[in-house]
Amino acid sequence: MTTVIYLPFVLSIVLVGLSRSVCRRTSPRAAAWSVTAAMVLLAASTVGALVLLAWPLAARLPVIAREGGWHPSAVNHVVPVPVPVSILAAVILVVLAGLVIDQALRIRDGVVEVSRMHTELAPAGGAAVAVVQDSRPSAHALPGTLAHRGRVVVSTGLLDALDDEERAAVLAHEHAHLAHAHRLFVVVAALAAALDPVVWWCRHDVEFALERWADEDAASRTGRAVTARALARAALAKLSSVHQMPAPARATALGLARLGVAHRVAALLEPEQQQRRTALAWLVAILALVGIAAILWATRDTERLFELLQRH
Repeated sequence: MTTVIYLPFVLSIVLVGLSRSVCRRTSPRAAAWSVTAAMVLLAASTVGALVLLAWPLAARLPVIAREGGWHPSAVNHVVPVPVPVSILAAVILVVLAGLVIDQALRIRDGVVEVSRMHTELAPAGGAAVAVVQDSRPSAHALPGTLAHRGRVVVSTGLLDALDDEERAAVLAHEHAHLAHAHRLFVVVAALAAALDPVVWWCRHDVEFALERWADEDAASRTGRAVTARALARAALAKLSSVHQMPAPARATALGLARLGVAHRVAALLEPEQQQRRTALAWLVAILALVGIAAILWATRDTERLFELLQRH
């Protein structure tokens, strides 16, 4: 237990080191699925490890010891987890609970904002694409709600900056986000990062993989060169209009580097078969499964410790 239980923490660090390579060098669909799933599994493993490390602290309480059938002092002789480690694990669990609550509130606020935007777009009807009169170039996929289906929102400023082929590529890209429920990947990754802050940076890699996934979807419909051109011209149009944007939108526009526009354009200009590698994605999935196996093994050891406490 003393060795295996720390494995999820080590694997979380390994995932951070691998996720960027996975999301830039493998199939974007496989990368998004594998890194997101790994984040969830390692977050669950990490929380499980913290619980197993913290329980000896509670086991020393007379009330719990009486219910469990052991003497409080027996914990010091049987359980190999030092008291300072148990205290630290308990404190971290409290902090993680706060982070999860904060993230849940952010998600709730996002749902409210999406509902508000759907209400504002109601006069435009239920078309799959809503065009808004705005000279600032923008396009995004507005997720669906219980009362509204998802739609693509694009500004006249962006449409004016692109030709017909490029407009089709941008719309296909945004429709891909809706068709594959990419918003759900973002939400799940955010919750996993709240449970395991070590993998927080993997969120950016997941976002990049989702953009690449949508790029490939658009490329399959409009052509790789057209999609690359549309992506580059849309990015340049956004950057050229930064001075017209309010602060939040300006931050988003200047964050184009985080979404790897240059790398995405380069990937689109590569032969399609080069985007189908999945070996690294499988490696990430295996690491996550090892983390779960480690916690299952540690849980088995913990059950043995309970039996030793009762016998002691």
